[in-house]
Amino acid sequence: MRRLRAKRFSSGLLVVLLFSTLLTGCWDSHELEERTSVVALAVDKVKSENSAQQLIKVTVQIPIPIKIAGSGGGAGEGGRTAVRVMSSTGLSMADALRRLQQRLNQELFYGHTRVIAVSEEVARDNMAGIIDALRRTPQMRRLLWLLITPDEAVNMLHTDPKLEQIPIVYVMDLIQNGAKQGRIPDITLGHWFIERSSTGVEPSANLIRGNDEEIKWEGLALFHGDQMIGKLSENQSWVLMNIKQDQVGGTITIPSPIPTPQAGASHCYITVRPKKVHTKTKVMPDGDTFRMQSKVKMEVDVTETMCDIDYTDEKSFRIIESALTKEMNNRAKELIADVQGKYKVDVFGLGDKVRGHYLDRYEALNSWEDEFPKTKLEINYEVLIRRVGMKMH
Repeated sequence: MRRLRAKRFSSGLLVVLLFSTLLTGCWDSHELEERTSVVALAVDKVKSENSAQQLIKVTVQIPIPIKIAGSGGGAGEGGRTAVRVMSSTGLSMADALRRLQQRLNQELFYGHTRVIAVSEEVARDNMAGIIDALRRTPQMRRLLWLLITPDEAVNMLHTDPKLEQIPIVYVMDLIQNGAKQGRIPDITLGHWFIERSSTGVEPSANLIRGNDEEIKWEGLALFHGDQMIGKLSENQSWVLMNIKQDQVGGTITIPSPIPTPQAGASHCYITVRPKKVHTKTKVMPDGDTFRMQSKVKMEVDVTETMCDIDYTDEKSFRIIESALTKEMNNRAKELIADVQGKYKVDVFGLGDKVRGHYLDRYEALNSWEDEFPKTKLEINYEVLIRRVGMKMH
């Protein structure tokens, strides 16, 4: 009996010991008080004081917890007083961050970083080193926003719109809410990595301009590999969103194609807001090259008419739809001329489609980079008005 009990006890102890090896806990954990959370990064270039060598300047925005929470149970502060902005320079991004770490009493933590702003000067030179540093930092979330700014990126971290307690949260919400509403492309760092790794599409990033109190989205920055080579305007970016993501884009304003007694067509404008977009894209061989045909059906609501137009007149109604269709087709032609003729970058992902449907022909090409400028691109819109004010049509 005693032997049986001893055997059971030994078996039970063995099970407990085996399971205890799985309960290791957070062996590499750090207390929050021992970390300095970085909510935003900015990357610029500066000249060395001792030579003409270009150095990387990295700036971080760090929230000050006591300023945000307040003391004695009172309300916290906001804006620039609630954060600390610090900069450091180095031969590379990693070197600059190392030098910055040496000036802080706590470990820099990037798990809460939501925005990385890169100046156009850096992006047009080469972002290979920056992208490599981001890939090798496990704390960097793939859901953060990679933004390109025409001015110095550090300016974005000094912007104070006064509508959020932490200034960079305003930038984050502007992009995030715009993406949800279909007005701004949903391009996170993870999306950028994926497109950068593909041979059938070139990456793009949101272009943001900021000053002391205002942030504005201005379109897309186009890349060839790790180097920025051009820009797309708001209107061109919205066409690209219609085709790639079925996103609605922004409002459309055109001169009225129907003269009215109150004013001529040049003084009367019509503004519509896209509500639904459905795109069908076909890719097919065309002689020695390929053809892409995209048919975009867009449904819009009229949000403003600056003069009296009788929308009950079917003829007038169709004339306005035709004018809107013509406007979108012109925007599409401008987009094709820039990406195919001027910049020669496949932002449509056409190469991925060709590889997926015609692998043999794709592999026989010297490179998709050389083939894309030769392909035939067709984008045709059909714009339909679905609502006029409070009236359905």
